[in-house]
Amino acid sequence: MATVLAFIRRWRASRPKRSIADWIALAIARGLSFAVVGGLVYVTYIVEMTGFDDFRKCNKSSMVTRFEWALGFRPAYDCQRF
Repeated sequence: MATVLAFIRRWRASRPKRSIADWIALAIARGLSFAVVGGLVYVTYIVEMTGFDDFRKCNKSSMVTRFEWALGFRPAYDCQRF
């Protein structure tokens, strides 16, 4: 156990210390990445639910739930006119 702790201490000592500018840059990058991913999730949700709502307008008796629709389970028939 002592050798593991000694290894960790040596490893931490050998790493360069981060400056405040590095921490600020990391915080900004992390925030931007969360914003981009959150935006993509939101847009995907809006697109999926718009398709579901359009499907429900012409097919009111369907038993397909929002969850099934979001997972990709679409009925074989659609609202298209043949």
